[in-house]
Amino acid sequence: MLAPLSRLISPIWIWSGLPHTRPWARPLIIATLATSLLLPFDGLIARASRDAAIGGDARRVLGWFGEYGQGGMIILTVALVFLLDKHNTRRLLDYALALILAAAATLPLKMLTGRPRPRESMLETYTHLDFLGPFGAHPFSPQVGVRHAWEFWADTNAALWSMPSSHVVYAVVMSVWLAALYPPLRTLAWILAALVAVARVLFGAHYPTDVIVGAALGYLIATPCITRLWGIRLLDWIWQVVVDPDAPPAAPRFEHRRSRPADAPRCRSAAGTSR
Repeated sequence: MLAPLSRLISPIWIWSGLPHTRPWARPLIIATLATSLLLPFDGLIARASRDAAIGGDARRVLGWFGEYGQGGMIILTVALVFLLDKHNTRRLLDYALALILAAAATLPLKMLTGRPRPRESMLETYTHLDFLGPFGAHPFSPQVGVRHAWEFWADTNAALWSMPSSHVVYAVVMSVWLAALYPPLRTLAWILAALVAVARVLFGAHYPTDVIVGAALGYLIATPCITRLWGIRLLDWIWQVVVDPDAPPAAPRFEHRRSRPADAPRCRSAAGTSR
């Protein structure tokens, strides 16, 4: 059984490891396999997570870490980079563009899948294998009525937006960005993203496959956007088109800085200022 399966998978795995496919093909394959294998056990894991006795300080601390990559943490991180690392403030453009693209992809996917969250009110009607899609509807309270997943203006529709986890999407985007700017923080950044994924499952907000899909989506969007300096390049293009066609682009300066080791000292001129 394994021999024909190996003959089928090996060429795909080898192809996914090529330099031009590895950044996106490997994560996509791993996420697809993990989602397929975990989906039958989503309900069991979600129930066990909800029954876990987590309270007091542990719950509060995990809840705080669960906001990594969200609004308040975004403001704090951006402020720290802006105040303490003037050389990398322009890289905030890459992060901002990655966030915008991630948001533009996440919300439509939530509405297209229409997966009910693993909440008590939803588990009375649906199982972990139920996906309402864009045309399915759920009867909420008499005041709200029956709503589709695509009716984003209804606050209650967040109950139908389980897949993917937007918290995990944005946490992974921040981790990719921090790891690219500050390599010594790479391990810490990914641990924080993993804590967000764990918190979303433990608190009953998502199924395990929701966080896997969210992690893959955030990684696939953020990686090219940040490593290829799309935000900086976009501003260069807009500036040359709208303001000054002869203005030198800023992206090459950051490509040179990115290729330099993180601990390499910056050159200084005779006056003592950074070049």
